[in-house]
Amino acid sequence: MILGTVSARKPDDDWRLPMTSSAEPAESYSTGQRWIILLSAILGYVTDGYNLLIITFALPSITTSLGISAQQAGTIITVQLVASIIGGALFGRIADSHGRKKALTWSIALFSVGALLSAFSWNYTTLLLTRLVAGIGLGGEWGVGMALFNEAWKRHRGLGASVIQSSLPVGSLLAGVVAAQIIATSGPEGWRWSLATGCLPLVLCVVIRIWMPESKVWLRSRNERPARDETALQVFREVRRSGASRRWLLAFGLVLGYMISYYSVTSWMPTFIVETYDQGPSVWQEVNTFAVWVVVPLKIAFGLWGDKVGRKTATLVPAVFTLMGSIGILVVSLGGEHTYPGSIWVWSLFWLFFLWSMGNAQASLMGAWLPESFETRIRATATSTAYMFGRGVSALAPSLVAVLAFGNLGVGMGVASLVGVVLFVVCAILLPETKPRNPTRQLPESNATVG
Repeated sequence: MILGTVSARKPDDDWRLPMTSSAEPAESYSTGQRWIILLSAILGYVTDGYNLLIITFALPSITTSLGISAQQAGTIITVQLVASIIGGALFGRIADSHGRKKALTWSIALFSVGALLSAFSWNYTTLLLTRLVAGIGLGGEWGVGMALFNEAWKRHRGLGASVIQSSLPVGSLLAGVVAAQIIATSGPEGWRWSLATGCLPLVLCVVIRIWMPESKVWLRSRNERPARDETALQVFREVRRSGASRRWLLAFGLVLGYMISYYSVTSWMPTFIVETYDQGPSVWQEVNTFAVWVVVPLKIAFGLWGDKVGRKTATLVPAVFTLMGSIGILVVSLGGEHTYPGSIWVWSLFWLFFLWSMGNAQASLMGAWLPESFETRIRATATSTAYMFGRGVSALAPSLVAVLAFGNLGVGMGVASLVGVVLFVVCAILLPETKPRNPTRQLPESNATVG
């Protein structure tokens, strides 16, 4: 499948990697090295979800301890997300210029240090700045880790990427458990210990530096193409010059659409249950926990299916669940009677939320599809920025719900989620398929052809 036409290059710039198994760089990896790469990506994304959400669980204690307002607390969360955009561009560029291994180590170290320093915050400003540092580090982890994984694994990329993607909610659940236990045990100042646990990924840096290999695909591209001191802005110009700008915009839209739908519902559903159905946090915890543990294996299943039928089909099918769930939440919210029946198993809102949650499997193949869409020298930068720009802009989703609610949070959630899933579907349809016809085929050095 033709993805774009590469503009004229000098002869020494023609550094396309042969697409044959005999020239396969991944063959030089040992089985243990490939598993170390996969494990580091999984643990990195678990800590990504953990550090993003640990502060949300600790906010009630933080606002009381530091005397900050709810608006200031919301600003801290927003700044952390927006900072991830900077991290995506910064560490993506480092990964493409200086190596995947080095960039991954530095990004994990930065958000670990930022998390640790935030535990010593004494006012709003210091907490804001330290979480900004942590956010920059968080922004680099996903794209770099996914680029390295895709370059090392020639088979089952969809399955592996879905396993990595499924690790984010595990981090979220761990954050909730840890924060609750530490704060309950340590009292009002327990939030400091909760935030400090975010530095534990520093141990992962040691594992990466000692046992994890550098990407063979990246090493070959650097040997055949002299290194350049390019800024992220110059790389974006290269993306445009090489005909990849359309794919970058579609990848950005894919992530943005998913994130709008995701944050629109997850940010407000607990409040909706409390205010509309007059139920406590325990009901939401029961609803969310069941949904997460069922959806995780579903994501993995769609990732495996995507290796067989292609990225596009396995992405669009679960999106239908999100579409149906969003419409259902909207319809139920417009209904006149909102009474909790006493059990989630006979509660229509729970089953609609569960249907919507099943649709989250639409994100399973992002970790394979996005890196496969770009050539080696811009892969980490393009992947990181598309993902982190999408996630950063989606920070506006909770505000969008409030605007669209018109006094009914359920309506706002349903409409905003519909907007997100429609954008996601359009971009998924237009983004070219990348699944290789030959399962032994490696990622492209050049982006002239991919599948």
